[in-house]
Amino acid sequence: LATSPFTVANSLRSLRGNANCAALGPSEQHTTSISLNFFGAPDLLTDDDLSQLSKTFEKAYDKAGSSPCLNMQDVSVDVSTDKNDLTRRRMLWNHKHNGIERQLEDQPIEIDFTFVFLVSYQCYGCANDGIYDNDGSRRQLLQGGKPKRRAFARKFNRILRRKEVSNKVKQLNQVSEQQIEDQCKPTDRGLTEYIQIQLTGNYDALLRDDKVVSDLERAVKKSYNALNAVNPSTCDLLFRKVLRAEYISSTLESSTESEDTFTMTFETNYECRGCKELRDRRLFDRPVDKLDTGRDALAVDFRELGPREEQCSCGREAELFRSPLKSEYFSALRTILDVRSMQGKINVITGLSQVVVLDFMIR
Repeated sequence: LATSPFTVANSLRSLRGNANCAALGPSEQHTTSISLNFFGAPDLLTDDDLSQLSKTFEKAYDKAGSSPCLNMQDVSVDVSTDKNDLTRRRMLWNHKHNGIERQLEDQPIEIDFTFVFLVSYQCYGCANDGIYDNDGSRRQLLQGGKPKRRAFARKFNRILRRKEVSNKVKQLNQVSEQQIEDQCKPTDRGLTEYIQIQLTGNYDALLRDDKVVSDLERAVKKSYNALNAVNPSTCDLLFRKVLRAEYISSTLESSTESEDTFTMTFETNYECRGCKELRDRRLFDRPVDKLDTGRDALAVDFRELGPREEQCSCGREAELFRSPLKSEYFSALRTILDVRSMQGKINVITGLSQVVVLDFMIR
């Protein structure tokens, strides 16, 4: 079997560094999952493109300053965790067979999306503490000069620009290493909260189209869950997840010749680990302190479904322990509504003005 130059280089470096590395502890084999958030057209990616992304990961990690005491052995895009993979393959089939009428409604537009990379590596005395330096986070990681996430991202984007896949994946936005948290209580279900959103658009056309209402319900659900997925900024140790968002009522507030202003109320049913023990349980948290002004760059997966993650997993490098803020949710929902409009869905909505949680209706 042919051996890649990357593997040969790592093997030679491993031989040179073994003597010093052994002082850190015994050699161990580990596997970790890395969430990479990209900007591009995910539905158009082929298996060859995913292979290019995996090789780019390896080269970027090596060039970012990997330690001789940590040797990368295998990197792959874990499509088994990607709930959109079947949609992607159907989209590619339809593009390949031009004589076949498109079966899918989604258009291949450019959006932020997340792939999970499965990484196998060998290291000395690392106690499975990850493949990146801590970037000043709360985690206590191994000495040994592992690359920082930002350095890795810069190298990745530099290499990516020289790859054929760069016309489909424009850039890497964000890197987060998944870690299963110890605080993982049994799941509480049947929790309910009501969200009221103020919108502009064609009110009558919206209410006449049940499919648009269903798409809007999914957008309300998706916006929260995408924010609470693994990311390098926040970690929700209650692991809240919206299971269903159902439209229950609406009110027309004003109308002009060009558009209507109206509010819609949604009942959100969610699950949580340990919420029933709390007297004050909520879907949204408040800022942790005065410095917590919210995530500047959301960098979440804006596809209809998104990646599947391990239960009770967070970003290893996350420093804020909370669920999404209402301001972050507003930004995510506004972006998802724009994306769904570009995809040919929810065209009757032209803007989002406000998000309100009806506290008096919390159950």
